[in-house]
Amino acid sequence: MINAIAIDDEPKAISVITSHISKLEGLTLLQQFNDAKKALTFLKENPVDLIFLDINMPHLSGLELLQKLQIKPLVIFTTAYTEYALESYDHNAIDYLLKPFEFDRFKIAVEKAKTHLKAQKQQNTFFFIKDGFATLKIKFNDILFIKGSGNYLDIVTKEKTHSPRMTFIDILDKIPTSIFVRTHQSYIVNTEQIKKIEDNHIYMDNHQIPISTKFKEQLYKRLNLG
Repeated sequence: MINAIAIDDEPKAISVITSHISKLEGLTLLQQFNDAKKALTFLKENPVDLIFLDINMPHLSGLELLQKLQIKPLVIFTTAYTEYALESYDHNAIDYLLKPFEFDRFKIAVEKAKTHLKAQKQQNTFFFIKDGFATLKIKFNDILFIKGSGNYLDIVTKEKTHSPRMTFIDILDKIPTSIFVRTHQSYIVNTEQIKKIEDNHIYMDNHQIPISTKFKEQLYKRLNLG
């Protein structure tokens, strides 16, 4: 599943993107934003796979928004202006859609993103962390959840808890958003390891992970839960 957001100051453009996405499988639109600054705040706490992004917006342009992100998702630009095309490809752009764009052209752009993310996922099934004097290999599928505490993390697997000196920003740059989702200011969980959700908590093995109001909507969308 590809997790996306749309950013455009024109409500009509957001409506078109939302309609097109509703006709496609394997793509979830987590949020829509008419204000690029609000979208930037969201992205700093909720990395996504793909952004549908207008360029010419008031207060903060699409290109300026990307420059402020440490973790840069794939981007499909949606704009009425041709003059930004060359510069856009310096920002991990998958495609450049000129308004007004029809569904068939939109679908081609999304397929490009799917192909890119599939290849990326096949290449990366693990990452490395520093744990004391050792460098350890951590497989994504082995992780139950990650808990943040200042400049340190607890990476909890079924066998062991690793506590490297890393921040949430560091770890979000390493793990795939197709598998992991944030449930709380201090928690990221592996969605494939969830056993049960009850009373605003996630249960996995012997662990109970809180779900905060701030992240509940995004989590439920990711899990296709009403």
